[in-house]
Amino acid sequence: MRRILAIALVAVIFSSAAHAGDEWSQELGLYGWLAGLEGTIGMGDVAEQDVSATFDDLAGYVDFAMAGHYEARGPKSVFLADISYTGLGSDRDAEVHDQPVTVKTDLDQWIIELAGGFRVAPKFDVLIATRYYILDTGATFSSVDEEQSGSVSQSWLDFFLGARYHTTFGSKWFASIRGDIGTGGSDFAWFGQVELGYKFSEHWGAVAAWRVLSIDYQGDEGASYLRYDVTQSGLGLGLGYQF
Repeated sequence: MRRILAIALVAVIFSSAAHAGDEWSQELGLYGWLAGLEGTIGMGDVAEQDVSATFDDLAGYVDFAMAGHYEARGPKSVFLADISYTGLGSDRDAEVHDQPVTVKTDLDQWIIELAGGFRVAPKFDVLIATRYYILDTGATFSSVDEEQSGSVSQSWLDFFLGARYHTTFGSKWFASIRGDIGTGGSDFAWFGQVELGYKFSEHWGAVAAWRVLSIDYQGDEGASYLRYDVTQSGLGLGLGYQF
């Protein structure tokens, strides 16, 4: 089943690229996603822990974050590509058996999306998408006498089926709503987004969106075990260039 979906997605993407021409419009954008986390995370031999943090809670731990988006729209088809990276880090001092200990934790997350679809109506698209996740987590415990460290790295691929409705109103404003559900490496995952944008010149526009991504993933047992049942949600703000 996964192979059939992958072949179908590649066919859609190459069909979109092959028919690109003067009737197509393209857009490049950069955005930030001010997301919080809600769910359960467990790794290795560490018991699963409930996680509940707003973006304000996480902001002080962000080492680096970036996200970019590309879209090509034609009369009958559409192609989307999206990539985002978030790096979180934390240093904490504690005492274990009356000895000072420094605990350093890191989490790096990549989400790479490719999607192709058909415009079944001028304002309505049906989408087939893939998302590839890379999640690296690590911890280092340092004391006067020794240092111990461990890490877990997992990557997996999901396939999604979804739809998007988009419209314009007035001469400057535009809006869209998108949703998809899928599975693959994840037991179940879904994504939703409501977007409102304003085009302030022929090529440039700004967007505000509410985004939700929910992932229920459970890796193999053992030292590399990862349980990641987390919903990320929050405000997204972006700037786009259309050509």
